[in-house]
Amino acid sequence: MTEETKIRSKKGGFMGVVSLILGAAGVICSYLFIFLHLDNIVSAETAAATECRLVSPFFIPLFAVFGILGGMIWLTAGVGFFGKKEWAYSVGVIAVVITLFSSLWPNIPAMESRAAVPGPWFLIFFPNLLVYFILIMRKGHERGKKAWFGLVLGMAFILNFINGIAATTRMSNRLPEINPLIDNYAPASIYMLTMPTNMIASILFGIATIGIFLARNKEKVRIAGLAGVLLAISAGFPLAFYSMFIESATPAFSMFILGPVVSLVAGIFILSSKMWNKING
Repeated sequence: MTEETKIRSKKGGFMGVVSLILGAAGVICSYLFIFLHLDNIVSAETAAATECRLVSPFFIPLFAVFGILGGMIWLTAGVGFFGKKEWAYSVGVIAVVITLFSSLWPNIPAMESRAAVPGPWFLIFFPNLLVYFILIMRKGHERGKKAWFGLVLGMAFILNFINGIAATTRMSNRLPEINPLIDNYAPASIYMLTMPTNMIASILFGIATIGIFLARNKEKVRIAGLAGVLLAISAGFPLAFYSMFIESATPAFSMFILGPVVSLVAGIFILSSKMWNKING
């Protein structure tokens, strides 16, 4: 056991309590919010004839599953912290990343449909965001710059997955089997192409987010992050450009742009050896 892991394993009572609270709350709220809000969200989207109505019944429960998984991992971390196990910190990092990932996007359809304003999943997201910094900087003894860079990677993780969801939504509404006004696959083709690319980029950023704190071989983390950056840029910018300037009758801002922009920011730090070593030094 290294000195670093010895430090992490000491005085785990506080983090043990926090982990159990976040774990129990994450599991309970993930179930509860589905029963309380899913029908209202889908009904509101259907009444407003929004494009999201086709995919929300699938993706909102999927994120609830991610939330339950994150909660269970938090409970496992809590047991480890109470037992002063050296693996508790690593499990806690995985738990907080998954929980933050699972609790941001569902607020978008909830608020967009006005079925739940503010989004109830923020009750999970913001406490976990606070604990993220406590866990990384107090228990993990990481510097602030690394914690913030991890947050940038995490945002790229989330935003690229959101782009994948949005591309799925647009694609579904432009298939001739679903939309009787469309008789070919051309309007859906850009979304067919970029949806899986954004999803894969998201997974790579998720690996990089966790790996930057836990992996021994940071160069492999760098490779995963760089691959995520290149995929996000190659899919995200064309998708945003198409949405803003080609599909719209008049040029309009598109949320698709956020994923590749954040990915590009992360990529600057990943590509620069000086910046990368400064963060991980």
